[in-house]
Amino acid sequence: QLEMLSRWVEERGAAGECAERCYALDRLRITGAVGEGPLQFELSGGVLADGPVAVPLFGPPEHVRIEAVLDDGRPASRREAAPISFEEGHYYLWTAARRFVLRGTLSLEGDLTLLVAGPLNSFEADVTGGTVAEGARLSGLSGATLHFSPDGGAAAESAGPTVFQLSRAVRVGREIGFEYRLVMRSGSDLGVVRLPLAFGEKVLDVSGASGFRTEGSELVLPTSGRSAEMKITGTLPKVGAFSPDPRSAYEWWLFESDAEHRLTVKGDARQVEAAESPIPRTQATSRLLLVQRGQRVEVDVEPLAGVEVLAAVVREHRRTLVLTERGDLVADDSLSYENNGIDYLTYAPGGRPIYLATDGKAQRIMHQGAAAEEVLVPLQTGSHMIQVQSLAQASVRPLGGSMELPMPSYPLTASQLRLTVGLPERVLPLALLGGDRPVWFADKGDAVAVVIGFVAAWIAVRPGAATSRGRRRALRVLGGLVMAGLWFVAPATFVAILVGIATAAVAWLVGRLFRGTSRAVAMVVLLGMGGLALLIGLFAVSAGRYQGERWDYAENAASAPSSTRRAKDDDQAKGGGSLAPGGAVLEGVTPVALGLPSYARNLHVSRELVTRDRAFRPVLVYTTSSALVPLALLWLAGVAVLLNAHRAALMELYRRAATRLARRPE
Repeated sequence: QLEMLSRWVEERGAAGECAERCYALDRLRITGAVGEGPLQFELSGGVLADGPVAVPLFGPPEHVRIEAVLDDGRPASRREAAPISFEEGHYYLWTAARRFVLRGTLSLEGDLTLLVAGPLNSFEADVTGGTVAEGARLSGLSGATLHFSPDGGAAAESAGPTVFQLSRAVRVGREIGFEYRLVMRSGSDLGVVRLPLAFGEKVLDVSGASGFRTEGSELVLPTSGRSAEMKITGTLPKVGAFSPDPRSAYEWWLFESDAEHRLTVKGDARQVEAAESPIPRTQATSRLLLVQRGQRVEVDVEPLAGVEVLAAVVREHRRTLVLTERGDLVADDSLSYENNGIDYLTYAPGGRPIYLATDGKAQRIMHQGAAAEEVLVPLQTGSHMIQVQSLAQASVRPLGGSMELPMPSYPLTASQLRLTVGLPERVLPLALLGGDRPVWFADKGDAVAVVIGFVAAWIAVRPGAATSRGRRRALRVLGGLVMAGLWFVAPATFVAILVGIATAAVAWLVGRLFRGTSRAVAMVVLLGMGGLALLIGLFAVSAGRYQGERWDYAENAASAPSSTRRAKDDDQAKGGGSLAPGGAVLEGVTPVALGLPSYARNLHVSRELVTRDRAFRPVLVYTTSSALVPLALLWLAGVAVLLNAHRAALMELYRRAATRLARRPE
């Protein structure tokens, strides 16, 4: 039963393992003579967990030696040496006692400092032959360092301050800066303190001192009283090997760098958590080192190469370019941009600028010089919209050719550029090249219509029996060409003829399959279905060709707010403008938007990722209505040839129709 009970206790203890607040330290009392041997101490506390925990004591272990006995409530005859070991710069006690008292001796070596890990509620020092610099009665200690100073007379006073705590921060950026925090305490007046500038420091400011001066390679700091806290800032010429001041038992060294530099820190110092730094951090790349006396740190800086990024970008650029009958090119550009650091944009509109607006608000058009073609467009931070209108000239050849369309130029990268080209009635586009995909005058739908036209012509063209096979085949090919030309010239007529041919073919089958009343009913139904098919075909053609209809763009042109009207005499006296045939033209006033001209047909083309090195240069291949006159005559000649080939059949059909119409009803 005892064995089962012990197992239950062990399992319960393992399940309740403590994570934080596992112990409490009440009081630490130190007695003895400073500098004349070991000091006696008494530490009282308790364990709050159900099992043994590691209770932190003193440090650092390399300079402090502990011998102690644990009083955990057992009789004195059964007490043993306390289970003490060390880790992370301090000793610890392994115990599970709810209440304990640790008594023993500690020997301080070197600079007579004692690190109290804590947290400790209270500290008492009843020592002789010296003092504790921080005070004989302290409370609330955690990670504190206590300095024991023996009474050494004038020789000891001349050695320097009793407490000398120096923390340093080195920050690498466009220049290397430093920040030192110096804390000094003594039993007598500090007087004048000299801090060696061993690393070539250039001191710019000292706060906490009545004044400072530099004498050679030393910083002279006048002080008053027995304690002083100072903040020293300045610059360093370079980084290299660093070591602590000989008067410091240890120093905190904080190294930081910006995003353009990378630090490499080597040496025998121990790196600790950066949150423990007594100097506030300014960079996420900070490193904190605890440098003991005699240790050194070597720091190397590697500058990182910067990468050019886009400070501003055009999200979308829409350009509408309209060619008038007289050869004028009217352009309307709409740019949506994202800016993060550019003040002005040099914009070459590809013509004479006549209007500029940002987010719908008109602005004056300014150039960098009198002869400069680029417009200086002020850019705002964030997402905004720019509208620019310009005028240019183009020469249209009588029979057609190719034309390179003017495009604007600017140093920003455009994610997408969409171009709409409006053409007058006499200009017929054949292709628009330069985009991600070329745009042709015919698409897949046109190819399907041409194939259907050839099939219908092959069925409908039936010359007389005396016609040879070769001539019959040539006439059918000619009929296909006539139907194809009709599709591009008059698609509605093409649909009507196609429906008529299909209706006639079905009527021929109905005449073969039905007789009497059934034939009449079938003919009526067939005519109704033919009419319905004709309406559907005409609607489909009109819907498909909707974009090719004449459309007035003036309704969509953004209008600018009208500027304040001034007196006519003042305008004529100061404006320096003159009356143009289309309206008043003045210099130095806020412009108003121009409504774009109407056009008969349009083409759309786009390009992704446009830069100055990858410019968008669209080329329009066109013909004119004058060049199509010979083709129209050839088409009419083809129609005449087909009618002549079917003259006998048409005459017979006419005779039958006349006979039926002349017959009197019974």
